[in-house]
Amino acid sequence: AGNSEQEDLYLANINKIQRAAVEKSRLGIPIINGRDIIHGSKTIFPIPLAQAATWDYDLIKDAASVMSEEASHDGVHWTFAPMLDICCDPRWGRIIECPGEDPLLGQLMARASVDGIQGEDMSKPGKLAACAKHYIGYGASDGGRDKDPTEWSDYSLRNRALPAFREAVNSGIATVMSAFNEISGQPVSASRYHLTDILRGELGFSGFVVSDWDAIVRLKCQGISDNDETSATLAINAGVDMDMVDCLYKNNLKKAVEDGKVSMDTIDEAVRRVLSIKFKLGLFENPYFDEGNYDDKIMTSEYLEKALE
Repeated sequence: AGNSEQEDLYLANINKIQRAAVEKSRLGIPIINGRDIIHGSKTIFPIPLAQAATWDYDLIKDAASVMSEEASHDGVHWTFAPMLDICCDPRWGRIIECPGEDPLLGQLMARASVDGIQGEDMSKPGKLAACAKHYIGYGASDGGRDKDPTEWSDYSLRNRALPAFREAVNSGIATVMSAFNEISGQPVSASRYHLTDILRGELGFSGFVVSDWDAIVRLKCQGISDNDETSATLAINAGVDMDMVDCLYKNNLKKAVEDGKVSMDTIDEAVRRVLSIKFKLGLFENPYFDEGNYDDKIMTSEYLEKALE
């Protein structure tokens, strides 16, 4: 939240939204509440780039555990972290979120973050679903210009960008976020090769893929689509299961199925993947968060000492 007024509004409404989904909708499926909890919720830790520089698995895991514990008390189920982009250009403004330029450090950050955020069972109190982002190649945008195209040979992609995501998958990460960028002219959020053949086929990822913010509507700007239905069709057929923010799935997929552009099997598989994570989070058993006062569990002396360390 940007300020206390916004935070109060958020906390006052999250259970109301969940109650509408669970008690007043046709299917009673709970929402999954995702937020950008990057390097701390209330207790703030060093930026991920600095955390990676410690080479300390236990310290990074502890930081992730603390932020998950605090965020879960605010009704958060899912964090858009860790960011695992490999980046060598300091002009890129988001370099602070990533582990830097070393694939080995990326693997360390992936394992420690997933272990801290999700634990052995993400349905347990104080745990969240993690999201590895931005899959893939986003941190190598031309000239450090955010969202610009990237040029990766398959060799470089597999040996530099992919290892951290492979480690996240091997650590059991629940979700992956598809990136804005193109790779050699192909937007990743419409690339079946990257999202299905490699991520699912080679790495064995079984969770769900969510697009980055407005990544699907951007397919028109990237020149491979001339309308919203085509953009939604390209993304879901490539392997993007959930559409973030731009509502292209909500507004276009029914017609795309009727037009024969998307199969019901594809829709069912995307739904199955999202529901499976909601089940693993325990949302069907415990959809609501306790709105009680958790001051004794926020910014505790133990957490502050860990941040100082």
